[in-house]
Amino acid sequence: MGPASEEPALLRGLLWAFEPAPSEIRVLAVEDLGLLGDPRALNALAQLIGDSNPMVQTAAIRAIGAMRNPRAEEILSNVVRHPSLPEKLKVQAIETLLLQNTRSSLLFLHLVARSPLFSFNLQNAARRVLQNTTPEAMGRTGT
Repeated sequence: MGPASEEPALLRGLLWAFEPAPSEIRVLAVEDLGLLGDPRALNALAQLIGDSNPMVQTAAIRAIGAMRNPRAEEILSNVVRHPSLPEKLKVQAIETLLLQNTRSSLLFLHLVARSPLFSFNLQNAARRVLQNTTPEAMGRTGT
């Protein structure tokens, strides 16, 4: 299955994710976009983080986290830094950042764990995630 055969699935997923449909349908469409793994969906998924429906927001974070891509890592880091997103979403982004499995994502998690710029809950979430990290991954950060 090549990129041409994924085009209709990507378009259908995007349409259903933004369609004024029942929450369950939108959530499934967002999760399907994550399963497709097409990085072209990342910017649309980033928009859905600001959706008025918390279920869609949560599904968007999961879908973004499912894609190992520099843009996905950037979006998740921006969620953690965002001044007005709910703390629950920020914690989910922290937990999902580890899946990016990059040196920069681990360094960012260390920053969150230690910096007073982040709330106590976010610092604890980052510490908890880092505690469950393998020694090999920790070696990537130079810590």
